[in-house]
Amino acid sequence: YGDHRDLHKEYRRQRQMCIRDRVLDDHSTGDRKNHIKGVKYIHTDIETIEYLKGEYDVCYHLGAVSRVQPSFDEPTECFRVNVKGTESVMEWARHNNIKVVYAGSSSKHHDPTDSPYAMYKYLGEEVCKLYRTTFDVDVEICRFYNVYGPKEIVDGDWAAVIGIWRNQIIKKEPITIVGDGKQKRDFTHVCDICDGLYTVAFGRERHLSNSHHIGVFCEKHEDAWELGTGVNHSVIDVFNFFRERFGEDLE
Repeated sequence: YGDHRDLHKEYRRQRQMCIRDRVLDDHSTGDRKNHIKGVKYIHTDIETIEYLKGEYDVCYHLGAVSRVQPSFDEPTECFRVNVKGTESVMEWARHNNIKVVYAGSSSKHHDPTDSPYAMYKYLGEEVCKLYRTTFDVDVEICRFYNVYGPKEIVDGDWAAVIGIWRNQIIKKEPITIVGDGKQKRDFTHVCDICDGLYTVAFGRERHLSNSHHIGVFCEKHEDAWELGTGVNHSVIDVFNFFRERFGEDLE
């Protein structure tokens, strides 16, 4: 494009169109009421992805047994989905020449033997790196940090702390803090995660030095992109944020 404004507009148009085609979901944790109009949803298991036909620019591999406690209850299923399922996705991507963006986990920075979840998400990353190195599959890994935001699960084994607290406030129940509340986490809003995933897949705008032109760059990472804020807050800190927002009577 000769005019950087046209490129900027095209970049934004593509950004709006990027998620518009198909989603594979077994609905083990998802809710059909969250479906997006215009997107085709295929109710199936991750290991059947080989039967998916068509041309795709990118595959966002977000499917997983994605909580620690359920992985203790069903470690075999956690292995099947998080490791064998990831291998199925990578084989499909290899044979169809499709870029993959894999949802890793910040648990990578702790001892993987702490839980089946941590170990099998770690092994999922290693499967991706194997296919990147050995089979030349275009795959990027993005590690998530305690994601929260609209449409998150708010009760049951799959709910995280902020979702649980939101639900307790709606029900006018006291907020529950497990332990002393001093444990720190990097809490990341889902909109920031989406921005990061899009940027890793499709690139980002960057002003070229000494000019007003904008280029769209797709960077590669030999390890993984850390999709977090870089700032840790204790559970007590988050409780105080809730108290500032919703009032003193939360205990």
